[in-house]
Amino acid sequence: MSSLYAKLIDVIERQITPLAGAIGQQKYVTSIRDGFITALPFMIVGSFLLVFIFPPFSPDTTWGFARAWLQFSLDHRDALMLPFNFSMGVMTLFIAVGIAASLAKHHHLDSLTAGMLSLMSFLLVAAPLKDGQISTAYFSGQGIFTAILVAIYSTELYAFLKRHNITIRLPPEVPAGVARSFEILIPVLAIILTLHPLNLFIEAQLGMIIPEAIMSLVKPLVAASDTLPAILLSVLVCQVLWFAGIHGALIVTGIMNPFWMANLSVNQAAMAAGTAIPHIYVPVAYT
Repeated sequence: MSSLYAKLIDVIERQITPLAGAIGQQKYVTSIRDGFITALPFMIVGSFLLVFIFPPFSPDTTWGFARAWLQFSLDHRDALMLPFNFSMGVMTLFIAVGIAASLAKHHHLDSLTAGMLSLMSFLLVAAPLKDGQISTAYFSGQGIFTAILVAIYSTELYAFLKRHNITIRLPPEVPAGVARSFEILIPVLAIILTLHPLNLFIEAQLGMIIPEAIMSLVKPLVAASDTLPAILLSVLVCQVLWFAGIHGALIVTGIMNPFWMANLSVNQAAMAAGTAIPHIYVPVAYT
């Protein structure tokens, strides 16, 4: 038994610990984690508002306070849903900006500029016009994976252009703010000239825009993430990493957050529609 234990410790120290450490320091993993942390306050407030919008009482209750609360929420449902729709309902906008801002720090770029480029990139591919109005269908959980990809793409493209001095440079006498505005003209054009034609091409070939195509690809993974084996595996990996002296929760949440938030968004949409909650494995279940 002691020999087996020694071998297990050796495997953890020689193979698992270095790999986990590398994953934990990987710039994309840390940027995704930071992006979700950035969006977390908005999602917490939005989720908390659902308690007031949908009181935890049975419609058949005879308690006066509960009946008054239920009636108030029913009479003012649209007004009460507005803060939720502009917090939890648009969480992918916050995530896209947060991921890009974090990734920009790895490249020593301006975080605000990278965040704005990411926001434009996401809106370009995930906010199509329908009947003269912008569709917000992918501003919640359905657009999480798109937000991650466009945030990484736009920031890496910005870094590439900056690294190769493909930019508009103004004389030193020009104020820094004005110079920075002209500096990102080429990245803006490059993003538009790559993402928009790609989106149009995918729509013409597949009949769906980029977010729809991405969700169709990751749908099996999202479904698999809400199973008992996924729960057990993530908890096991977390505990093994802790045993190896690594902050397991940070690594596991950095990888699993996109799936959890997609499930959470579907749950909240179901709750808002008054239907059954479909998913079990969400951040609250893990913690």
